[in-house]
Amino acid sequence: MSSHEIGLSWLTRRQRQGSPGKVVPTVTPEVCPDPSAAVWVAAALGFTPDPRQADFLNCADPRIALCTSRQSGKTQVAAAKALHSALSKPGTDYLLFGPVARQSGNLLHRIRTFCKLLNLPAKSDRAHENSLVLPNGSRFIALPGVPDNIRGFAAVHVVIVDEAAFVDDGIYPAVSPMLAVANGSLWALSTPHGQTNVFYELCNTPANGWTVLRSPAEECPRISPGFLAAERALHGEHLFAQEYQCAFVSAATQFLDRAVIAAAKLPYQPTGVPCFGLNELFVGIDVGKRQDHTALVAVEFSLTQPTKRDPFTGNFITTPHLFVRSAESLPLGSDHLDLPGRLRALIASLPGTFKQVHFIMDSTGESTLVEVLRRDKSLNRYPLTPVAITGGHQTSHLAGGYEGIPRPDLLTRLRTALGTYRLSLPVATPGLPELETELIAFRSDGQQREHDDLVFALALAVWLAYERQKVHLFPNSGRRP
Repeated sequence: MSSHEIGLSWLTRRQRQGSPGKVVPTVTPEVCPDPSAAVWVAAALGFTPDPRQADFLNCADPRIALCTSRQSGKTQVAAAKALHSALSKPGTDYLLFGPVARQSGNLLHRIRTFCKLLNLPAKSDRAHENSLVLPNGSRFIALPGVPDNIRGFAAVHVVIVDEAAFVDDGIYPAVSPMLAVANGSLWALSTPHGQTNVFYELCNTPANGWTVLRSPAEECPRISPGFLAAERALHGEHLFAQEYQCAFVSAATQFLDRAVIAAAKLPYQPTGVPCFGLNELFVGIDVGKRQDHTALVAVEFSLTQPTKRDPFTGNFITTPHLFVRSAESLPLGSDHLDLPGRLRALIASLPGTFKQVHFIMDSTGESTLVEVLRRDKSLNRYPLTPVAITGGHQTSHLAGGYEGIPRPDLLTRLRTALGTYRLSLPVATPGLPELETELIAFRSDGQQREHDDLVFALALAVWLAYERQKVHLFPNSGRRP
């Protein structure tokens, strides 16, 4: 008899004997290894999975992202699926992760509760405080989602990440190599939380190898329509959509909603005839320090004149707009003295002519580089605005031609330009994928996982464009040009 059959025989024998005065669910050897985990859960654990839970229980795909409503029973169904797998596959390891130890411990507690329901004795692994070992040798270990403290496991059969939208994003590259030898599975379970985490990417990136299952509250028979109506009225549409409708809405710390960025990705095609002398180029320069890249972003201010007149005034209506023409991060360790050459190459690479080219550079602690650019004979005909980004409340003129710009003002102007459709990200712009990645990940509190050099270079260019073209740009306009 195999170890698998021995484990199942022992389990069913204990269940037949039961405890005095206690009714124990009956599980036959044929039911426990049934490929349908939903069938086993209903027979052995005493609860009937709803349709969405059954989809998850019976899904055999190796990568599953379960996006759920609050109180939809995701922890319970994950515990049931893990226990079914562990009983069917003796000697396998299961790692349980959450943002903190309490969350992963809650999942382990559900598994232990199911074991007690089955009269299945389980003990702790002496090497791990929060652990559970079944009689057939399968083992569950609950750990907090701290990437630096979870290495050392190998041949793991299943990794379960509970509250996956809230864990440190570094957990995924830390745990996925543990599955290589056993060809294991990874389950990520969560309610949505913003648009800048790995769980969002798992659920919203087509053809990424993940099976995405969604369980909104409207499809959960245990949540009443009356309760949902009260929650919608109490919390508003934004929070209700996130908590109960599996919607990935922008978080409070998120700088830009993804929908705003997507709306700005348009073909580069100024409408109408360019007004002579009113097309200018603004180049934002964010100088890298230590582990940051030096970033260059070129933004064109374009004023076009359509062929039709305003029906009320008879005048031609000019259309001001900003287009990102180039975005580039220089390699780490690039010599700052090479910057003049990179700027010359950037200007030469852009087709068309401009009335003027303006440079604006974050020059905090970089007075030497400012002088290098000012003394370069091929560049000194282009105005240079050195900037010190401050923590103040208003822009100020500083000595040496510097501008002191509060960080919130700099970023607010960028968000306004995108939100009012005055700034476009042409799809063919060199460097756009890198810039878009930074814009998506950028957070108002500065705690983003991506570099932010291109974002600040873009913000500098947009800030200067608004300063030089106030008469034409209307940041409060909500009309798409």
